[in-house]
Amino acid sequence: MKNITVFLASSDELKNDRNSFHSLVASLDEIFEPRGYRIRCRRWEDFSAFCTGTRTQNDYNRIVRASDICICMFHRKAGEYTIEEFNQALDEYVKNQSHPKTFVYIRALIEGEMEDEALKRFKEDLFDRVGHYWCNYATDDAMKLHFVMQLERIIPSVSGNASVTEGNHFKIENGVVSLYGHKIAELDNLSFAAENPEYLSLKESIARLNTEIARLRATGVAELQPMIDEKQAELYKKRESLNRLESRLFDLALSINKLIGSGTPVSERKRLAIEMFERGNSKGVVEILNEKDIAADAAQACKEIEQGKLLVDSGRSLIEAGLQKTRSLAEEYVLRAKALMTDYAEPRRFELACHAYEQGIELTRANLSEEELAKSLFEYGCFLQTNKRYDLAEVRYRENLDIYQRLVPISPQVYEPDLAMAQSNLGTLYKDTRRYEDSEKLCLSAMEIRRRLAAANPQVYEPDLAMTQYNLGCLYSDTQRYEDSEKMYLSAMEIRRRLAVANPQVYEPDLADTQYNLGCLYYNIQRYEDSEEMYLSALEVYQRLTAVNPQVYEPYLVRACNNLSFLFLAQGNFEEAERYAREGSKYDFTHHAIYTNLAASLLLQGRYAEAEEIYLLYKEELKEDFLSDFEDFYRRGIIPPEREDDVERIKKLLSK
Repeated sequence: MKNITVFLASSDELKNDRNSFHSLVASLDEIFEPRGYRIRCRRWEDFSAFCTGTRTQNDYNRIVRASDICICMFHRKAGEYTIEEFNQALDEYVKNQSHPKTFVYIRALIEGEMEDEALKRFKEDLFDRVGHYWCNYATDDAMKLHFVMQLERIIPSVSGNASVTEGNHFKIENGVVSLYGHKIAELDNLSFAAENPEYLSLKESIARLNTEIARLRATGVAELQPMIDEKQAELYKKRESLNRLESRLFDLALSINKLIGSGTPVSERKRLAIEMFERGNSKGVVEILNEKDIAADAAQACKEIEQGKLLVDSGRSLIEAGLQKTRSLAEEYVLRAKALMTDYAEPRRFELACHAYEQGIELTRANLSEEELAKSLFEYGCFLQTNKRYDLAEVRYRENLDIYQRLVPISPQVYEPDLAMAQSNLGTLYKDTRRYEDSEKLCLSAMEIRRRLAAANPQVYEPDLAMTQYNLGCLYSDTQRYEDSEKMYLSAMEIRRRLAVANPQVYEPDLADTQYNLGCLYYNIQRYEDSEEMYLSALEVYQRLTAVNPQVYEPYLVRACNNLSFLFLAQGNFEEAERYAREGSKYDFTHHAIYTNLAASLLLQGRYAEAEEIYLLYKEELKEDFLSDFEDFYRRGIIPPEREDDVERIKKLLSK
């Protein structure tokens, strides 16, 4: 068990914030304890006030120096003791380059408040001398999110375990940010979203559509159902747009948080861009981070590096300054790319974002280490893969993989997790593009590495191992190697079931997904009882998840109901087929595919009038699906002889 100590320094004016932060750390301690970390918050008010014969502040300073993380909070004034604790922390870090990692948090002023001269001088010195930019926050949620982001990013270094990768364990669902399933913040309380015009517009549209749908339903008029369906479809599209925007805004927030604590200098341009983002102005971020200015500064940084190489004695500091500036500029390119992707009004946003990513990569390639280049290539590859540009993603992934293959023999403990990640992502890309042999080779290699790492450190690497096994299960299923697929799915399910017992909020969705895929596999090889068991297990989880977060999990619930309904149809159990089709139809507001099963289950039970109503309602949309199902039913021999005339009547009706 690794202990992580956080020292919280602030004046008495932020007593409520200190208490809120202290409670946050207590919650994080519970979250991280099962993962091998204990996190403790130390504050001056938690220590005894009895006389020790020495200056009390000296005792606090010793604790500051011994801490892993130091958070210094300010609001209107800069207390002398808080400044002293900040300087102690910074001095200790300069000496050992390991701890404490120090961050400055400044609560936003409200109307009528003013900061004192001491705080103004401190901020100017912090920015000009140290090159550090503080975390602004206006709400508790903003403060909490800043810290949790930083903690997630720096745990590998403070833990002393170099094999621990900087994993992103955040989820953003339905406007809520969670870590390992535990709620951290709501986007509505974070200024970068709450003040973003596109975000507000989408939220307003969704609220309006919900109101209109509720009003139409309240009339009870059956003829209004097509209008309700139309508005439900529009609502679904708006929700999808909002989900994408939330994800992109949060991704940009993660990048900004990372650069604040990265140690690279924060330029005036970057500071202004951060402030624009915090005000919800993504367009302003793009305008400030214009490529012309970044490229000019990058050329100057490269020139300084080359000049430094020519100097024997004094060149080292010049080179280091140039490298730091280069890192900062590479970060600016990434911020520009991510800000562009949140600007839905820009039709060329993807093309422009790619150009910004590529400029940053070339700058990194020319001046920085292979490890830094590999990380940049991987991030860009993930961006391209997410946007389905597989050809471009493959090029970046291949280069990323080549670098880690060179680095692993030098330091396997450090680079093997990165190599496995590179192999896994490229393997997934090859699967998506049907290059199955290449995909299998890479995924098997990634699995071997992750299996070895998970004996040594199951808490960290078992989730990755399960993911690789799951991906192999999908690959083997797609290539009809069902025995191999079952083996991989069962191995992944065993791990995920165990993980879900300890942390259901995080791992139950993955468990349900594995069970669903096993259900599909068993259906394909006609092991119907096993298929039913897996589908029902998945459905139970999806029903529970949908009750809490319908926006995310309704489609998964409908999918499970749809497959269960068709499974029962295939076995001639029309009553159960109807039952699950009706369950799914409660949530299927857009694609309507489940109505093919509902109509068939009614028709084959002899309830012609009810079935005909559905066939007519969705005739234009689902005609080909209806007719295809009839052909399948004939092949399976599941149409009762007394229903064959009804089927033919419906087929003629659909063909008109």
